[in-house]
Amino acid sequence: MNVLHPPFVHFVVALPVAALFAQLTFLATKERTYAKVSLRILAFTLLMGVFAYFTGEIDAEKIQAAQTMVPGGIQALEAHQSFAFWVLAILFATIVIKWIAAAKESLSWEKLALGMILLSIAATLYQGNKGGSLVYKYAAGIDSKILKQRTQNSSLNPKQTKE
Repeated sequence: MNVLHPPFVHFVVALPVAALFAQLTFLATKERTYAKVSLRILAFTLLMGVFAYFTGEIDAEKIQAAQTMVPGGIQALEAHQSFAFWVLAILFATIVIKWIAAAKESLSWEKLALGMILLSIAATLYQGNKGGSLVYKYAAGIDSKILKQRTQNSSLNPKQTKE
């Protein structure tokens, strides 16, 4: 099964950490260039987040149509889809605060932006953990042929260790 979602998600997970580094560097050096870099990285993160959201919707439809998930997976998928909106909202709020901080050149706004960046990272990591469990726990996006082959191979070899 071809999925589009994972490549975009990796940007959304990694880029806020780069923005955090730029923001911390700005707060340590007071060099405005780092504040601008942090804003631009966050803007790119939001763009990738929008792509991740829509490709996730497309992939979720494919997964649900193929019915390849193990029991409980659909509920986990729906929860993952719902929280994705909140991750984007947090990223958007972070960018707005960061933009105000850059426009006003206000240290207190920059510190607030730092807190929002940390919140964005926390939300993104939580969402990434839930997305990973969709694949590793519920077999979302795994080709049904591969899934059947693996379950047949594991039933043929009873000496495999069980969890």
